[in-house]
Amino acid sequence: MGDAFERFREQVIQAMRVDRVILDRTDLTESAVLLPIIDRDGEPHLILTRRTMTVAAHKGQVALPGGAVEPEDRDISETALREAMEEIGLEPNLVEVVGLLDDSVTTTGYVITPVVGFVSKEAELTPDSREVAEVFEASFSTLLNPANHMMQVLEHKGVRFKDHRYFVGDYVIWGATGRIISGFLSLLRR
Repeated sequence: MGDAFERFREQVIQAMRVDRVILDRTDLTESAVLLPIIDRDGEPHLILTRRTMTVAAHKGQVALPGGAVEPEDRDISETALREAMEEIGLEPNLVEVVGLLDDSVTTTGYVITPVVGFVSKEAELTPDSREVAEVFEASFSTLLNPANHMMQVLEHKGVRFKDHRYFVGDYVIWGATGRIISGFLSLLRR
């Protein structure tokens, strides 16, 4: 690992020590996503997916690997790791989970717990073609560049919320994924 990546890793681990917002919403489906961070030539990158056009929801959207909690999952981290294995072939033993971010609610009836983890450079990703059209990476320098971020206030069913969009090459990251990334970047800036 390069010095810059190691400094970033330590910054993330420090940031994970703050209290997080936990939502107990039995009216919503409990779910988790993984924020998989990987070292690419000494620079931290976030692994993302673009969903297929044949999935039931969020067709073609950029997403973090994740999904609903299953009864056999021991905890929320296991849910995120299981889903990452199913969606992109990321072996759970190649991920070092370092913390959880604030829970967030989606307009589609889920409460999402984001799980932050560092991925071994040895990881070989194989997307499940039924769910994932492609896997790509966004450098944190790109995500942190204000020129690649837009925030607007939107309204859904009478509720106003901040919509964060990130522009990475030809990809537009928005919705719950944009909100989760924005929250993570804000945490790192503190």
